[in-house]
Amino acid sequence: MRPVHRLLVGHALASVAMSLPWPLLLLLVFERHAGDLALGLTGAARMLPYVALSWLTGTLADRLARDRILMLTLVTRLALLAALTVALAHGALVVAVVAAAGAVACGTPAYPALAAALPSASRRVRRDTDLLVTVEVASFVVGPALGGLLLAPATRGYVGALALVGTAAALLVVRGVRLPAPPRGAVRPSARAVLGAARRVGAVRRAVAMVALLNGVLAATGLALLSLADAAWGRHGFGLATGVLGFGALAAPLLWWCGRSSASRTRLGLLAMAVALSVVPLAPEVLWALPGLAVTGAAAVHVESAVTATIQDAVPDRLRAGTLGLTDSVMVAAALLGSLAAPFLVSALGPVPLVVLLGLCCTAASVRPPAAPVAAARVLIPQQRRAGQRV
Repeated sequence: MRPVHRLLVGHALASVAMSLPWPLLLLLVFERHAGDLALGLTGAARMLPYVALSWLTGTLADRLARDRILMLTLVTRLALLAALTVALAHGALVVAVVAAAGAVACGTPAYPALAAALPSASRRVRRDTDLLVTVEVASFVVGPALGGLLLAPATRGYVGALALVGTAAALLVVRGVRLPAPPRGAVRPSARAVLGAARRVGAVRRAVAMVALLNGVLAATGLALLSLADAAWGRHGFGLATGVLGFGALAAPLLWWCGRSSASRTRLGLLAMAVALSVVPLAPEVLWALPGLAVTGAAAVHVESAVTATIQDAVPDRLRAGTLGLTDSVMVAAALLGSLAAPFLVSALGPVPLVVLLGLCCTAASVRPPAAPVAAARVLIPQQRRAGQRV
């Protein structure tokens, strides 16, 4: 197995393992009748570390060896998931939630480090980036889906152990893989430098805005499906529709033929999302809506992969992981805002007009997709421009 593929497999195992306990944690909070606030905070605890920390922890992979960062995230996650397992066994639910959120926080540098390293570590950057983004997005669905299958009283006790096994397996898979260290230069790879580069480079600004729009649309769509199912398909259709929308991410690599450049891939992916979303409200039965939902999920990951490639090209290596971490924070924050706003929009507009409006947003965004007109090696930053150097 190629070293890059070992990294992708390890990231998949660790990401799924990290997501595995969350359905059980939500169920336990619900069963204890802790109240809506406690339930909401538990659900938010999975997302908030990305919003609060990804923009900052991503810069670690611009300062230190990226293979060491990956190993450190896996070791710390293993320790915290062990604490979660012990806490669940002793009924210490608050400790378990804190440990699970801590594991998520410790995992935030992993994706930026891998995505930043691929241009130097892979001979097939586009394909491997597609696979990495597919793994990252799909893990948010696959992990909770597997955890949901273990919620029966006879099997819920195995959730923590399986999370530990998955993380330990990831450690074994990636052990010994070496990644090139980020280059040293005049510019210190700090959060401030990352924000400055993102502000100055138009392609990066548009890329960050694009992933924010994309994840806001997906979050709002997921909640709009609840009202659509209630009105037209029956409530049984909501779970099926949501599952197909999420698992559609796994089909993203099948769209490799949609566009050659990052800009064309982004444009075609957004148009595919727009068409797919527009036909979902027309479905008289949930089964008729499933193809459109599957295409929506796959096209969203296709767009996210293209946007990630744009950032890889537009940002110098020494700031790349931090910029990808910033993108991670923005996209998860947009998903949270989309989830908060969707119920109000459904009440004001209705589910069908809302889904159509979301499709129109995708169409509008396709008019000017982000594109990196120059390679990362030619992007100048002020300190080096004054010195007459290139990044």
